[in-house]
Amino acid sequence: MVKKHYNKTIDWIDRKRYHLLLFSTFLVLILPAYSGDGFLSKILFWVTMTFLFLQSLVVADVKKSRKQVIRVIVIVLILLTWLQPLDFKSIYLDIFRNAAFAAFFIHVVTYLFRFVFRSEKVNLNVLITSVNIYLLLGIIGGCLAWLLFKIYAGAYNFPDQTDTDSFIPFFYYSFITMSTVGYGDITPRIPETQTLAYFLAVTGQLYVAIIIAFIVGKFMSHTGDERVIPRRKKHEQKPE
Repeated sequence: MVKKHYNKTIDWIDRKRYHLLLFSTFLVLILPAYSGDGFLSKILFWVTMTFLFLQSLVVADVKKSRKQVIRVIVIVLILLTWLQPLDFKSIYLDIFRNAAFAAFFIHVVTYLFRFVFRSEKVNLNVLITSVNIYLLLGIIGGCLAWLLFKIYAGAYNFPDQTDTDSFIPFFYYSFITMSTVGYGDITPRIPETQTLAYFLAVTGQLYVAIIIAFIVGKFMSHTGDERVIPRRKKHEQKPE
């Protein structure tokens, strides 16, 4: 009985993996705004980050020979994640953690891109995955922004009372830059961070333009095939 329920749960997670990835990403981005500023807030944030890592592992449909390696990497990332709320501070650990986070999510995004472009038709999973890619690109940008902040002193101008020990300001900066809104409250000060800023801006605009064109083109192509095939079948029928 237990094994039966376990198999059903695993099967449900596999079928809903793109939905769950979107849900976990939204938790990471939205929950900190409503959980306060205390220690509990940090714990909740890192819990959601752990969930995002695990769900990203499920979505990244890697070969069986690489599956074990990816699992080990995810375990290492989770351990690195929980060192921060435990107040284990080290500049070298922060640099390694941010670089590892960015590299892992880049790896996941490549598999999501592959899924979208190999899909035969546009369905709900393709649309959800397209949104997932954009959100993960923003998270990658936040990781890289925080990485540069840790490497270079005075890399950004921040408003007063900004918690630069948290991911949140850098996620915010990344998405605002990707969308080219540019409120100007967090601004890059050095060439390295300025370069990242215009790469984020270009990436955000190009992605939206390309993915919309691709989805519309695939949808129209599939719709056209459905219209042509019935006509051909009707035309090919021989009179009795």
